[in-house]
Amino acid sequence: MLARSQAAARLRPFLRTFFGGRSKEIATKDTGLFNEAKLKSPADILALPKEVRKATSGLLAELTTEGSKDKPGRTALQIVDDISNEICKAADLTECVRQLHDDKEFRNASEIASRDFCDLVESLNTDTSLYGRLKSSETTDATRLDEVDKRTLTLFLDDFEQSGVHLSQEEREKFVNISGEIFDACARFQSKCDSEVVVKKPDQVRFSLPSRIYSPVSHSSERNKREFVYNAYYAHNEEQENQLRRIVGSRHSLAQLTGFESFAHRAQRNSLLKNYESVRQFLWGIIDNCRKASEKELAVLTDIQTQCQTQNSDEDASTSSVSVAEWDLPFLMHLYRESAFNIAKQTREIAPFFTISTVLNGFSKLAERLYGIRLVQREIRSGELWKADSLIKLEAIDEQNNDLGTIYLDVSIRPEKAHSDCHYTVRCSKLLSDGRWQSPIVVLALSLQEPLARIPWQRVPVRLHSAETMFHELGHAMHSILGRTRYQHVAGTRCPQDFSEIPSNLMEYFFSDLHVLRDIMRSSDSSASLSVDSTATVLASRCSFTAIETVQQAAYGLYDLELHGPEMAPLIASGRLTTTELFHSIMKKSLPYLERNPTAAFHHRFHHTVQYGAKYYSYLVAKAAASLIWQQRFRDDPFSRRWGECWAEVQSHGGGHPPGVLLEKILGFEPTADDLTAALSVESKHLSNLDAVTV
Repeated sequence: MLARSQAAARLRPFLRTFFGGRSKEIATKDTGLFNEAKLKSPADILALPKEVRKATSGLLAELTTEGSKDKPGRTALQIVDDISNEICKAADLTECVRQLHDDKEFRNASEIASRDFCDLVESLNTDTSLYGRLKSSETTDATRLDEVDKRTLTLFLDDFEQSGVHLSQEEREKFVNISGEIFDACARFQSKCDSEVVVKKPDQVRFSLPSRIYSPVSHSSERNKREFVYNAYYAHNEEQENQLRRIVGSRHSLAQLTGFESFAHRAQRNSLLKNYESVRQFLWGIIDNCRKASEKELAVLTDIQTQCQTQNSDEDASTSSVSVAEWDLPFLMHLYRESAFNIAKQTREIAPFFTISTVLNGFSKLAERLYGIRLVQREIRSGELWKADSLIKLEAIDEQNNDLGTIYLDVSIRPEKAHSDCHYTVRCSKLLSDGRWQSPIVVLALSLQEPLARIPWQRVPVRLHSAETMFHELGHAMHSILGRTRYQHVAGTRCPQDFSEIPSNLMEYFFSDLHVLRDIMRSSDSSASLSVDSTATVLASRCSFTAIETVQQAAYGLYDLELHGPEMAPLIASGRLTTTELFHSIMKKSLPYLERNPTAAFHHRFHHTVQYGAKYYSYLVAKAAASLIWQQRFRDDPFSRRWGECWAEVQSHGGGHPPGVLLEKILGFEPTADDLTAALSVESKHLSNLDAVTV
């Protein structure tokens, strides 16, 4: 209920120069984290749970106070949402600090505080008196509730019921204990997802490798080296397997305790596809419909592989097979893109257009054209964030110069920082009891600048994929910024996950449009734009091998779904089946012609098992929905202010309406699973028309 982690105004401002000067806002003294004066030390983080408990106690007391007929009190929903807001503002902040802060003491304090918040949330979620008061308000407050109020109230009650509020006291205590076990196992699993691999001395010499590797990808032309690096990085890790077993077993127990057949069934409540069976059908439908296109793309890669081995006479005889393997994919795809589209020869022409500064500037131009919102750089005060080298602060400003919210970007690469690119909602939009809007705060964690970089972050070059990722994550940020909901429980990205990924995926379609890219991407030292040829080159590179990647994503979604499903979860929890066996059985059915090492454990480094839990498929649902929106509303007029404002208004509702209702507002109809499957299938078939090339 209380800790689900996480209408645009008509705006037409003149976009000021994005990095044309430093802000006049000069710090005169240290502040605290996110400008909270009380958050200056690890001890302050540790004190947060106590402060939140005090605030929630006061709100709980208000909940039991009856108003008079002449002056009725606030609705139970308003008060409970305030309780949720008090907890989420602190819990989401500490989670962000736990993942990103460069000071170990801050990270440790945040983990302790996060555990405390987890206990608080689950104790409230199983509080029968709180649930009873909220449940009775369906009747007592009925005349004061509109459709958004009723939906939000239903979502709160649903969260209570999923938390077992209807259980006996003993069972409720068991629920809280299981939740703590899940939190602990998830934290331990994630802490090892990005761990380095030590390379033994003989292997260092044999493959010309450093003492440690941090990635599974080797762009070496030597296939045996690529295979070694991939398998070393993804080696089956028994500690990670144990944590996955704990996660799966505990989640399955939690689901069954609260009346669900499995955690996968529990996770689909209120989603666009509605239930486990529909999700399973959707994912297999994607694989079946995209398989032929993926096989055509694999044939292209096989041709490249054959040519590579013919040219490399020193290749070990044991690697004479011309089949394509998982460890070959990154290298061969990269080689195809470089060769087929001749990107290497255009590096000098393209490079000035792809820096952190120019990509942010380009996104800002797009937001201004679509929504009338400009992003303005501000100074970061001492103590406002952590001490990493590459931190950026942007304020979203509307046409009337009102601040809509703050976006922070942490773009440095460092060992203590969580490696996955992601979006943290530190504080979301909400209508406060005094009539003011709570201003959202968002943090984007991106891995763009290497440690000890000798150039300022503005001029750090970014690869095409990284630039696209920036647009994706900024799409999440704008969803939060555009939020204008009465309740934080449904603000911005606090909506079903299959809908929350649509704004970010739609930004990728804008990024991949030739007209848009040439219009918004400008060199930082001139007003020149990308040439048509260069832009076409970049976009062709971006779109190649879409079918393979779509099938892979569907397979990952199936693994995540079945891992938590009614048949596999009990087997894994009891040790009768390993997650590695499950993963490879699904991958073999999905891409049968792709060679793989059956002991490699990609999934032991799969962060999304924690964040998504039986909902990783949401990416594909969102991509399909974004494809429909792009094709029908923006493809022919990508800077349409009419549809930009319509889409901003849709995003402003967050989760205040069902996903299908929101999609109908922008599409004119509510898409079915078949519509979504067809959208991805057509796109994959269109983009898979590749011919083999000589490299």
